[in-house]
Amino acid sequence: MIVFNFRMPYVYNSVVLANIFVAFYYFFIRKSAPFTYFYFRYNVIILMATIVITLINMAFTILHEQFYFLYQKRLILEFFMLSSFIFSLPLFIENEESEAYEKISTLICYTFALQGLIHLAGYLYTPLGDYLYSMKPEGFRTYMTENGIDTFRGYALTGSIFFELPAAYGVACIMFFRLQLMEGQKYLSGLKSYIVLFLLVAGISLSGRTGFVGAFMGLFLFSIFSFNRFYTWVRNAWKVILAIAFALVFFYLLLSKGQQNRLSNEVFPFAFEAYYNYRDHGTLSTGSSDQLEQHYFPLRDETLLAGHGTVSGQGGFYPGSDAGYINLLIFGGIPYLIILSIYQFLYFAGPIGVTYRRNTLENKQDFLCFLLLFIYMFILEYKADTLGTQHITEVLLLGVGSSYMIRYYYQLEHG
Repeated sequence: MIVFNFRMPYVYNSVVLANIFVAFYYFFIRKSAPFTYFYFRYNVIILMATIVITLINMAFTILHEQFYFLYQKRLILEFFMLSSFIFSLPLFIENEESEAYEKISTLICYTFALQGLIHLAGYLYTPLGDYLYSMKPEGFRTYMTENGIDTFRGYALTGSIFFELPAAYGVACIMFFRLQLMEGQKYLSGLKSYIVLFLLVAGISLSGRTGFVGAFMGLFLFSIFSFNRFYTWVRNAWKVILAIAFALVFFYLLLSKGQQNRLSNEVFPFAFEAYYNYRDHGTLSTGSSDQLEQHYFPLRDETLLAGHGTVSGQGGFYPGSDAGYINLLIFGGIPYLIILSIYQFLYFAGPIGVTYRRNTLENKQDFLCFLLLFIYMFILEYKADTLGTQHITEVLLLGVGSSYMIRYYYQLEHG
């Protein structure tokens, strides 16, 4: 409810209902409300920095007299979602701080596997898909129809479908492969890991190709630390092979002929468009990547120096563009890019600093994991607004970073 923040009647968004549930548990069942993690240094820095970024956004738009407040609204919602996640943390890690990082990472993987299951079930079972689609606002459904967007993308149970959901899947994939490198971990192993990986891939295939960028980065992390140990590499590689085998069994033995045809004609050409283009035309391209090239255009010097307090297509400065870096620079120029980069680094500064100082295999794995997550955010910005304003992904990064630092300080205190 907190991560996906989908639309609900009466309470508007699911994150509100999640807070009501958590508060009810704290006050009426547990009889106390723990606010410990609101005072945890890492979380305080993130929350305070989010407020500062919101004020900086406000200053840019007011000083330029543009009064473009979309970014501010997104940051306010993000602050609410980040706070809600911190509020719920004790439910998952209290009295188990020594395993906080592993537990939150596993929770993220399960959360997105569940999303993938819901999305896949909605696609395969039409009445469920129609119901999930009907939950979306009327304006959203109209936008999809007018722009010829595949209806099945609207079957996901979230309020942010077009870019944020597949992008966040990438984070889940990176954490999945990080868990697979943990020796003897009991959280996501055996048959569970195969099923989760299958559902992650299914969710990405139905929501958007962006998630595969994170999946390949996770696979890169996985391979780097398995390459020099042949036995471990073979053992871990079998997990990927078995997941693929599970997918083939699911497709050919469990689906009807009609469902197979729908997947082959609708989902596969969408999810694996680059492969289809390479097979048919010899180029690893997609329609969205080809179109994105048109969204990058030269910017004037005054734009790069200070921006205009708005985005492309607003204020008459530039034509409309979906490209994240273009909109970011038009809004606040290079200074704003630097500010957002610093803000984004705050999510990783603590974990990267800790892992860099400790020269063990586990810390080397975590260092590369957090570094890849940081790089991933800049890759995403190339396609659409990401740095500092992508709700789902920022909540995941807070969860991973916060749980890692909580585990670190617990280990320092208790040896």
